[in-house]
Amino acid sequence: MALMTRKTELSPLEVIVVENTLGEEARKDAREGTLARIQRLTRERQKLYALSAAHPFLAPANGPRIREINADIELLWETLRRERASRRVAIERALNVTNEDEDDHSEQENSHDAA
Repeated sequence: MALMTRKTELSPLEVIVVENTLGEEARKDAREGTLARIQRLTRERQKLYALSAAHPFLAPANGPRIREINADIELLWETLRRERASRRVAIERALNVTNEDEDDHSEQENSHDAA
């Protein structure tokens, strides 16, 4: 059985690996992922705002689409935060990095169980 060591900090080499991995994923996401969709919707919303400002009679017609875009962007930001958090957790698990707060919490639970 392999003995798992616990650590709370990355070595310099691990930092480089993580930064390169996350950097490549961020570049890919910027081209085709959730972030790219957010950027496309934001550009569309800006065009609609500009069109509404230039032609006030079009503002009521653009309103529903702008509200729809706002809702979509909000959902996409939540999705992006979850994606980034899950990537981080996966990398930390692969490198066997634990959060110091989690260590303290698990030690407290173990001391309560032992009592």
